[in-house]
Amino acid sequence: MTRTLYAIIGDPIAQARSPEVFNQLFAQRGIDAEMVALHVGADQFETALQGLAALRNFGGAVITIPHKAAAARVAVQRSARVAVAGVANVLRPGASGWRADLFDGEGFVAGLRQCGHEVRVQSAAVVGAGGAGMAIATALLDAGVGSVAIDDIDRVRAEDACTRLSATYGGRVQRRGPTKADNLVVNATPIGMNEGDALPVVLEQLDPRALVADAIMKPPRTRLLTEAVRRGHPVQEGRHMLDGQAEAIWRFLAMGGAASDPPGVPSPQAPP
Repeated sequence: MTRTLYAIIGDPIAQARSPEVFNQLFAQRGIDAEMVALHVGADQFETALQGLAALRNFGGAVITIPHKAAAARVAVQRSARVAVAGVANVLRPGASGWRADLFDGEGFVAGLRQCGHEVRVQSAAVVGAGGAGMAIATALLDAGVGSVAIDDIDRVRAEDACTRLSATYGGRVQRRGPTKADNLVVNATPIGMNEGDALPVVLEQLDPRALVADAIMKPPRTRLLTEAVRRGHPVQEGRHMLDGQAEAIWRFLAMGGAASDPPGVPSPQAPP
């Protein structure tokens, strides 16, 4: 039997933990499959997908920065979460094209709960309006957070994100940076992957009781989290976001067995 191949696609890709996590699961569960990391630039993403779709033993892909919005656009079928957030972090090939879903936010919320943190807080702030930020903001709103503030160095992207989420969640979405009013502050930017990166959040502006979380998985303890701990904040590492969604990704990609196409929203045209 031919080994089934899976991939995580991103640029950069060195920070990806998915091969480590899923290849360990394949070994534990006796499944002849392997996940590899593919370093693909933004201008070659769709070309890479065309090649992967031609492989009969390709089972699907986890999508990371900067391709999550493009993954939603190429899909012929999207989950309701993808339709709301406009981003996807998993793609599965189907007879008529790619199927897309979004589990980053679900994984982030599950990680909070698994670590004993309160999820239904009054106010949260998400720094970064890219794929991870949109997924996390959407999941927090679905989980019952009173309001979620969105901030991004790209003001247009931040405003677009707020407009998109406000269409579903109304006045529970705000356009601002983190403040002392926030019970939870999340870094959903790539700032912190590299040694010497500036802090993406001004910790002095936060309530000392606020939980500070990072979506970055490598390094596991970013400078932001190190400084937050030094100031007395509870913290959440990015690895919990993947750990919290691994089983959901496994089911969506039907790793180790055949599955019918997952339910979702048909999207013959690119999402807005």
